[in-house]
Amino acid sequence: MAIWLTLDEAADYLKMGRSTLYRLAREGAMPAHKRGRVWRFDAAELDEWMKAAPKEPPTPDQASGKPPACRPNREDA
Repeated sequence: MAIWLTLDEAADYLKMGRSTLYRLAREGAMPAHKRGRVWRFDAAELDEWMKAAPKEPPTPDQASGKPPACRPNREDA
């Protein structure tokens, strides 16, 4: 059984801004269903979409396992 979320509920569920979610749905960049003027989101489809999202490549510091370089505070400079 599908769990259908409204735009506001889906935004809260994904911890995204409402306008970002609306734009992605409108562009067809995420799973969304529109009936008339109302958008609905299947929670299971959103879970799969989030899991399938490409991972961002690690920064050079993350890839080498080194901690990020420390910068002096403005007060210290």
